[in-house]
Amino acid sequence: MMSCTFLVIGAIINGISLTIKSQFLCKFLEQNLILLLVALLAVNTTTISVILTKMREIADNNPTIDFGDTKKAMQQSSIEHLFLIGIAVFLQILKGSPVVCSSFQYTGFVLDSLIIAIFIFSIQIVYDTAQSVYVILDHGH
Repeated sequence: MMSCTFLVIGAIINGISLTIKSQFLCKFLEQNLILLLVALLAVNTTTISVILTKMREIADNNPTIDFGDTKKAMQQSSIEHLFLIGIAVFLQILKGSPVVCSSFQYTGFVLDSLIIAIFIFSIQIVYDTAQSVYVILDHGH
């Protein structure tokens, strides 16, 4: 469900960029997306490890608390991020192919929209992880 939202937002942002004739975001993501995604994955993984450490402390002090679902969600977010990197590489390869880009009139728009959506999705993953930091910090207060 959320991925559909990101696709729509990516298409809207890309449409606005085309309307105002700005190539900034598409060129920026073309040159930096993979690096950004890897950096965001590193930040996310580090944040998750800090959260898991704190969850372990809480679980040790309160044996009735079960963080199983939370750990699974964090693992899923890391896997999603890895898939986003793979999909981004694939889309960048397609975007760099003149054969693919010339095969359909709207290929560039579709690929750029997907790339923007991946960027937004990756930011959302990091945002969700950051929100869990505040939940952990508020524990017991």
